[in-house]
Amino acid sequence: MRDFDEMKLARVIDACGGVDGRVKMQKIVYLLKVMGYELPFDDFVIRQLGPFSRAVACSTDLLKSAGFIDETREEAGHNVHGEPVFRYSYTVSTSIRPLLMQHFDVDTPPGKPPINDMAVDLKAQDRAVLEVAATKLYLQREDQLAGQALEDELRRLKGHLAADFSKADALLSEWKQNAWL
Repeated sequence: MRDFDEMKLARVIDACGGVDGRVKMQKIVYLLKVMGYELPFDDFVIRQLGPFSRAVACSTDLLKSAGFIDETREEAGHNVHGEPVFRYSYTVSTSIRPLLMQHFDVDTPPGKPPINDMAVDLKAQDRAVLEVAATKLYLQREDQLAGQALEDELRRLKGHLAADFSKADALLSEWKQNAWL
């Protein structure tokens, strides 16, 4: 990554008006990148929860440590071993908002909505729907899967989210119809 590329992540968080969840943040960044928004995170790989970027995770930690973003943590239940599970939310610190807007904006690709509009739309989507949509796009774009092979792999990876497949397909269709993909 180049100097200050982490600030582009802060700009995405700001455009969303805050992000609830690490998984959701990963999916929002991946989907914005696929749509052509200039974001520096090129290391996405497929993981248990869909496309994951170590650079996004490290940038989150760096921004938090620098005081540029605020992280809140709340208990969200317990795992099968009785250990607490936490949910994290992120917002941009008010003091850096002017700096972000002036020096670290994300250019809007031709034919796409401004980052604030697209980010708010992505944030409004259910995390599971974004997870399925991002995983399907990753399998198509990075693994070059199509047809039955694509569907089989998606079911293998995301079978537990099968109830969200049609919602993810509708979302992807809408984005393709609008020429955002």
